[in-house]
Amino acid sequence: MGNNDQKSKKMLLVVSCIVIAVLVGIVVMFSVLSNNKGISIRKNGIAAVEPGDMTAIFSSSATVASGNQGFFDILDGTLVEEVNVRVGDPVKKGDVLATFDTTSLDSMLEKKRRDFESARGSYEEYLKNVEEAPQRAAALKARIAELEETLSDIQNNTGKASKTPENSALAGLRDSVAAILGNGRLATWIVNTVFKETGTIAQTFKLFENLLSGSLFSGFSGDSIGAMLGSISSLSNPEMLSTSLELVQLKVQESMMSLQQGTSLESIYKALSDSSESAYKQAEEIITHLKTGWTASCDGIIREVNITAGEAYYTKKDNNPVSSSINVTSLLASLSAGQADIATLLSGLFSGTVSGMVVEYYPFTASFMLGKYDISKLSLDQKVKVTSITGQEFEAIVTYISPVASESDFNIGSILGGSGSSRGVEARITIPQPDESITIGLDVDVFIDLETRKDVLQVPAGAILYDEEENKNYVFLFHNNKTIEKRFVKTGLFDGMSYEVIEGLEEKQDIVRTPAKEWESGQKIRVSG
Repeated sequence: MGNNDQKSKKMLLVVSCIVIAVLVGIVVMFSVLSNNKGISIRKNGIAAVEPGDMTAIFSSSATVASGNQGFFDILDGTLVEEVNVRVGDPVKKGDVLATFDTTSLDSMLEKKRRDFESARGSYEEYLKNVEEAPQRAAALKARIAELEETLSDIQNNTGKASKTPENSALAGLRDSVAAILGNGRLATWIVNTVFKETGTIAQTFKLFENLLSGSLFSGFSGDSIGAMLGSISSLSNPEMLSTSLELVQLKVQESMMSLQQGTSLESIYKALSDSSESAYKQAEEIITHLKTGWTASCDGIIREVNITAGEAYYTKKDNNPVSSSINVTSLLASLSAGQADIATLLSGLFSGTVSGMVVEYYPFTASFMLGKYDISKLSLDQKVKVTSITGQEFEAIVTYISPVASESDFNIGSILGGSGSSRGVEARITIPQPDESITIGLDVDVFIDLETRKDVLQVPAGAILYDEEENKNYVFLFHNNKTIEKRFVKTGLFDGMSYEVIEGLEEKQDIVRTPAKEWESGQKIRVSG
């Protein structure tokens, strides 16, 4: 029984070895057959190395921008008669874009002229007052010193009076002033500040002086202030009161004179005069264009249309300063009240306008980035070929190359080989005659012819492979014995389709047009078709 089991195991081992040997043989046979069969390519997959002329090409994508815009401004209340274009329409130089009824605009222009003359007159008067100010200031200062000395003598001679009558008089004055000023928040604050429980008449006058010189009463009428000061005169010691009141008034005048002599006030007067003149001239120019109708000054494309035929045009006043009125009096009142935002008020009156129509005039520009290896290959005035999204071609010219590198979005697109850096140099081209297929803000393809060489050996671009270990380019030669050979080459110019071969190949040698990286030297090639 034991002998039979041993024989069975031996037989099983022999059969297993036979099966394995057969499988190995099959694999070897298929491998040999595969090698004998070789790599199959079509006849047109073999190319001969031939000489020829070659021009290197720089290629990139460039972002289109506006080169020149036409803004057509319109005044509030202008009646639009006809609008002959829509957004996106191409226009030619001299095309009439819109017409208007301007009969109602003459009165508005006349008001602008009066505003300008008023502002200019105020400025000239201010300059005259400034010129005379030193003489008036000297006399004012002398009178103030005289009154201060008089008031000091009065107070020294008066002596200490009973506080009861004085406090009683102040209480009555408090009620009188509160009734005159009203119940507003500022009025309440003034009353509480001036009439303190422990205050004396002298202290009360000092507080009035500070408030008046600080222009805090500018919100009240002259009659109210006069009535309030009249109430003060009802107190005892008329001589001290009259002297104090005159002293307060003169110090207020001195403060205002000092303000008028300041350069900030002069600049505001001048800004009012200059800005009102600019607004008048701008309105005059706009009306002239409206009367003749809007016409295109160059070829271009319509970007915005903000008017409607048969309707009067209106926009918000704060967005259209040409239609807003300059109130010199209110501005000076604001200044007298100590408003700190007077400059902001001025800039708001004369900021930019909203246009009734905008035209993007030709030429357009397009910008792209150059890598460090491409900068020396481009120069100003080079001719450029631009291809739009529809495939149309346009002529252009290089008009700007920045002398300074800057950060880019890594869109360096030279097919000559970019620098691989996120920094580059901005270049710009001008497209004299684009059309609606070139859109501002989108990309176009840019091609620039660089160096040209004659009678150089060339191979198709697809034939070049790169060996990362050797850091070299290579091709696969095709031999007459139907085998291939890996051959390292040195390349030169590239024209977008072929590479120049400087070293590694000779004329009339055959290469494979589109080899695979897995191929190895010695493999057989089977050519079909």
